[in-house]
Amino acid sequence: MLLANALLDKSFNLLFSYMKKLLTLTLILTALTASSQQRWDLRKCIDHAMANNITVRQAKAQAQLSVLQFEQSKMTRLPTLGGSLSGSYQHGLNENPTTGTLESANFLSGSLGVQAGYTIFNWGLRKNLIAANELNAIADQVGVERAQNDIALLVANAFLTIMLRNEQVNISRLQLNQSNAQLVNIRKLVNAGSQPELNAIQLEAQQARDTAALMQAQSLAQQAYITLKAYLNIDQSTPFEIVAHEVENIQVDNITDLQPEAVYSLALTNQPIQKITALRIQGAKKQVAAARAAMYPTVSAFAGLNTRFVNAKQPIVVTLPADSTGAYINVSGTKYNVMAPSRAIAGYVGVPLTRQLNTNFGQSIGLSINFPIFNQYTSRTQWLRSKVAVVQNELNDEQEKINLKTNIYNAYQNAFASLQKYNASLRTVEASQKAFDFSQKRYDIGLLGTLDFIITQGNLFRARVEALSNHYDYVFQMKVLEFYKGQGLKL
Repeated sequence: MLLANALLDKSFNLLFSYMKKLLTLTLILTALTASSQQRWDLRKCIDHAMANNITVRQAKAQAQLSVLQFEQSKMTRLPTLGGSLSGSYQHGLNENPTTGTLESANFLSGSLGVQAGYTIFNWGLRKNLIAANELNAIADQVGVERAQNDIALLVANAFLTIMLRNEQVNISRLQLNQSNAQLVNIRKLVNAGSQPELNAIQLEAQQARDTAALMQAQSLAQQAYITLKAYLNIDQSTPFEIVAHEVENIQVDNITDLQPEAVYSLALTNQPIQKITALRIQGAKKQVAAARAAMYPTVSAFAGLNTRFVNAKQPIVVTLPADSTGAYINVSGTKYNVMAPSRAIAGYVGVPLTRQLNTNFGQSIGLSINFPIFNQYTSRTQWLRSKVAVVQNELNDEQEKINLKTNIYNAYQNAFASLQKYNASLRTVEASQKAFDFSQKRYDIGLLGTLDFIITQGNLFRARVEALSNHYDYVFQMKVLEFYKGQGLKL
């Protein structure tokens, strides 16, 4: 039995020595890292996330695309203007583009042109498309605000989680220090022969458990930092530390002033999602008007300028003196020769480019009316689809309102439950503290066993951790209600 106790004692001592060295190394590394860290408060975290979070940046990119589409649609109110320049090489028998005659030759030809067009009337198609694009652009701009609000809530939750984890680390460290002090005292008593070895072994086991609890709390704290860094889009290897607040100093409204129906009425006017759905509905209605206008005629005006040139040489034709054609005219029995001038090609000469451009210069202007007769029900189907899109957006708006009210009522119930749990946990801590103090006195005079004392101590430790967790949960739920009310996020 003595040998077994000696082996058990040696095992616990080795385990404690290993855990103590590991804990010391962790604390040293944490201290060295903290010396080079910059400290972040909640406001700084939220501002950084709003500028750098990937989801927020994606929302900003989408908003920029919508603005570009809106700006482009406004330009449709201006005329269109285009130019053309073409050239070709022709070989063999081809039509000369400047003379219109067939020639067997090799030549280069080209043409220049400018065309303009303007839609005079299209039954409001252009106007409604511009309005729809403007509403969509505004909705996407508000979408950036929604993304920022969502990430602000996530950052606030992660920030409070770090505060909670750090407090749990402090409680675990105090618990371990207390176990260390108790182990030192019991060792003195065991060595003096006034306490059995079993009491020391039980305290060593408790010390090992407290050491493991501290390391687990530190691990959870680091995980909370990892989560917050991800929201902030900060590299995980970057030194980072928050400015911790005392949870007791965080101001929250009275829960009676945050009745869910009143908060919901305020949220309908200040929450971005409600603005977005309203804008989407208006934009969808403009799309319906545009789709209907597409089924009616469109009146347009057009104008154009054009000219052409060719590098083929023109023949030089000369007229020769009159000569007999070989034909005769009989007049009263007398025959007369028919004389006629003849022509001959004396050579070829090229026509200057400027002369060809001036000679071949032409203009055009006109009106056109385009109207759909039958296009396989494409326009009508588009119109019907746009009407269904209005219904979808209205249903989406209704669903978002239901979600908003549900979230507010859940947040209120969670806050109320957290408050009740927090108050109950405070009473539990008070009772556990009294039980621990009484047990401490009995244990010190030898009227309480070590195992019973450890159980009482563990109950106090768990009560403190639970009270702390309930307090932070209550604060966060209240901050959510304040956020929906339109008060923003602040600690």
